[in-house]
Amino acid sequence: MKRLLDWKRLTRLGPFHWEDVAPYRAARVALGVALPLTTGLLTGHLAYGAYAALGAMPAGFASFQGETRTRLAAVALASIGMAVSTFVGATAAFGAPWLLVPIVALWGYVTGLSECLGQRFSVAILQWSIALLIAVGLPATPAQAGLCAVLVLAGGALQAGLVAAAWTLRPGARERAMLAASYQSLAAYAAKVAQGALGPPPPTAFPAGSALEDPNPLLPAALRFCLVDLLEQAERIRASLAALEAHAADDSPANKQSLRSLMHDAAAVLDLAASALSGTTARRIAAVRDLNARTATLAIASDAPWRWAGEALLGQLRAAGRILAYLETPPTRTLADRVHATAPPPLAAGTFAVGLGLLRANVTTRTETGRHAIRLAAVVALAEFLALAAGLYESRWVALTIFFVLKPDYISTLVRGVHRALGTIAGGALGAAAVLVAHHAAGPLVASAAVLIAFAYALFDANYLLFSVFLTAFIVIMLALFGVAAVPTAEARILNTALGAAMALGAYLAWPTWEGMAAQEKFARLVETHAFYVSALLHALAHPQSRNASALRTLQAAARRARSDAEAAAARLAEEPAHPPLTPELALVLIAALAREARAALALHALVLAESADTVDRSAQAALDTFGEALGTTMRSLAQALRDLHAPPPVVALRPLYVALCNVPALGGGPLAAIADHLVNTTNTLDSILRERLPAPAQPWTPGDAGRASG
Repeated sequence: MKRLLDWKRLTRLGPFHWEDVAPYRAARVALGVALPLTTGLLTGHLAYGAYAALGAMPAGFASFQGETRTRLAAVALASIGMAVSTFVGATAAFGAPWLLVPIVALWGYVTGLSECLGQRFSVAILQWSIALLIAVGLPATPAQAGLCAVLVLAGGALQAGLVAAAWTLRPGARERAMLAASYQSLAAYAAKVAQGALGPPPPTAFPAGSALEDPNPLLPAALRFCLVDLLEQAERIRASLAALEAHAADDSPANKQSLRSLMHDAAAVLDLAASALSGTTARRIAAVRDLNARTATLAIASDAPWRWAGEALLGQLRAAGRILAYLETPPTRTLADRVHATAPPPLAAGTFAVGLGLLRANVTTRTETGRHAIRLAAVVALAEFLALAAGLYESRWVALTIFFVLKPDYISTLVRGVHRALGTIAGGALGAAAVLVAHHAAGPLVASAAVLIAFAYALFDANYLLFSVFLTAFIVIMLALFGVAAVPTAEARILNTALGAAMALGAYLAWPTWEGMAAQEKFARLVETHAFYVSALLHALAHPQSRNASALRTLQAAARRARSDAEAAAARLAEEPAHPPLTPELALVLIAALAREARAALALHALVLAESADTVDRSAQAALDTFGEALGTTMRSLAQALRDLHAPPPVVALRPLYVALCNVPALGGGPLAAIADHLVNTTNTLDSILRERLPAPAQPWTPGDAGRASG
């Protein structure tokens, strides 16, 4: 078993993701912090400017989430919550310090529970607790606290204004860039298959998906429709590439060579599509011309066993070329058309209701998020109690560190705790040195604060240790602007941060939320979503008149998300002490088997998209329905076995149903036979893995149970 504390990992200062350094984003949000400070300095109200900057600083981190209107919503949510938190924290610290213990506990519970809402909302809500604890160090009467809350809200509003102002800079540029990245990822996948690498496409969603779901409100509707159409073609191309890759493992050497040649050509065309979405106008037009010229020369051999998938791919590439050509030469629109086209599409309905439902579902100790919320609330309340009882100087940094460090997963908590402590030591020294060099002069301190927060913003996604260094130095300078002594503040910050990091790590180890105790649900959900997805695809083949492309795309996206979650769970399992029976080794075996299932499902989806028949004869329809129902029932039974972590019950024999399917004249000689063979093989492999590696259920299965499972 792995040791509970991975000392080798703790001594690393990385990882360093230099490609994630974001200087332009940092410049925008740092401007939102620097403007209030500069305005306060020039008007002689530096304290007011500093409060507005303290509101703008956390709102800047919230502005990293979402795309356009969702980003604005995240900043608004963070700003309003920070204003309320500032008022509550300052007045409680002034009039009833011990009341802070239950207040901090409540804020901790809400912050922990917000993890179930996803990163965008959880980051925004985390800023509430940060604002609360910053305000605790600056006690004020209700009237003064109200003014401070208004200034904090103004700082957040400034960041929101900068987000909205960014919409006017080259509308459509981000959407084009994300779509170019999506086509580039397809090109990279096709190139790998051309070189002999096998496996389904990565489970991550296309970068353009979120950008086009929440586009720039100033983006003309005609342009947005073209970009959405290109994204749809990208989804279809991904399915066709997966179908071709499935053939690459089975074909003869001659067929493999011609298939690899096709994939090489497809990679080149997809590279041109990415180029046609970015760069200068001349470059885009040249790329479109080259793309259409190249696709015109591509053809599929008439005897290729994968001809159906190849023809579908070429049709999709030609369609993408036509859309790109239209994108560069759109028809002239009237002014009225342009005004009408700028109206943003409505936000997704039911988002608030869905969020409430998620929160309600996690108000329990049975979920990882529910346990994390209780743990976070308990440890920050204990930290606040001990800090008040001991009379620690700058005691709020104990609880504040816990908010930053304590996360639902083991490795993030472990590494963040050490990096936060090291970053605070270095940052405290850097901030104190900057104050001493500036001789407490306001002008140099404001300039230093602006530079330091810009570095912190730029490094936020690149390296947590370096981010902590610059953020700590910024906070030390900000407190110096409020008249707080720099050196004692830095010393207290270092001591209290180390204490908070130790408490966070201790709380996790005392009541851990191990991935090994919850990962089975993610694997079960993956098998379950594939069961629904494959069953729906087979039903669409059997009943083409009831085919619903949008519903199939939704099921595909759900299966992709489930696979991504399962792969992330497997990675987390590898970082934790083993928790049998779902060990890291079993997780890797399951991922490998389910990746083959995903490959077959994508090939089946490509076949559905390529089929143009309006009806299917009765014998083929009956065989498809029987096979689809049996496959879905079997996969759902395996999902339940994973959920219970017990060997599955006897399942339906799929191979005879596959043989019956192949014996239908309309189906046996076509591409469906090979895809169905893959589905049966991967499902039987998964069944075998679970039978061998999971313990038998407490109550042995009876023949009657097996019959019910088969039905």
